[in-house]
Amino acid sequence: MFQEKINLITKYLNFRVNSKPRGGHGIHSPFIYDLYTQSIDIDSKAEIFNRIEKIRKELFKNKTIISKDDFGAGSKQASSKEQTIKDITKLSAVKPFTGRLLYELANYLKPDTIIELGTSVGISTCYLAAGNNKSRVYSLEGDKSLVKIANENLNKLGLSNVTVICGDFDTQIPILLSEISKCGIIFIDGNHTEDATLKYFKYFSERADSDTLIIFDDIRWSNGMQSAWKNICDDKNVSISVDLFNCGLAFFRKGVVKQHLNLRYGPF
Repeated sequence: MFQEKINLITKYLNFRVNSKPRGGHGIHSPFIYDLYTQSIDIDSKAEIFNRIEKIRKELFKNKTIISKDDFGAGSKQASSKEQTIKDITKLSAVKPFTGRLLYELANYLKPDTIIELGTSVGISTCYLAAGNNKSRVYSLEGDKSLVKIANENLNKLGLSNVTVICGDFDTQIPILLSEISKCGIIFIDGNHTEDATLKYFKYFSERADSDTLIIFDDIRWSNGMQSAWKNICDDKNVSISVDLFNCGLAFFRKGVVKQHLNLRYGPF
């Protein structure tokens, strides 16, 4: 555990040394400059943030034990079949600063469609859906107990632009892709193994266009996730990759010079 913390600190220091300063200085791409200064590097105080975080606090107090399905390798969930809602929330829900990032990206890019892999209790789903209420959000979750909890939380906030789909990702992703015309924002946070991450990337990159953004959470969660992120950055179809330390952004814009940037946001 101690060595893992040392390794993470080393990775963070290396990230800071190679990252652009706040304020957008040194960003030459007009697209990324505008994206960064108008969505990523802002400290907005949207009222919905407090409402979502109130739900998180309620979940933190919920000691109800639920029997959950097998999440499989690479999940942030504990391996026990029975777990409290409190513990599931602490382990799997995105941090507030990541939630706000999702909100701001959805608000700025205003995609027709948002896809999320890994609903869990619905905190990230709430941020994505609230970011643009005209977007149609499809959130995939493998556990039916969590689908119920997520839907309850979405209903509390009156977020009606979300469809939570219960099922295995490998089965549900092809079905979903056959039913939608475009992939806007995709948030991948459901399986933290290298193979699964690259497999999901392939699913969506084959359907990506200039308006597509794929967001990867926890890119430094393991050596496998770091390797997956490097492969994604190197992919010929990815024109712009942005490392935010804990998250990675992959864009597929046409007619631009391939580039990679380390940018700071939130606590980083």
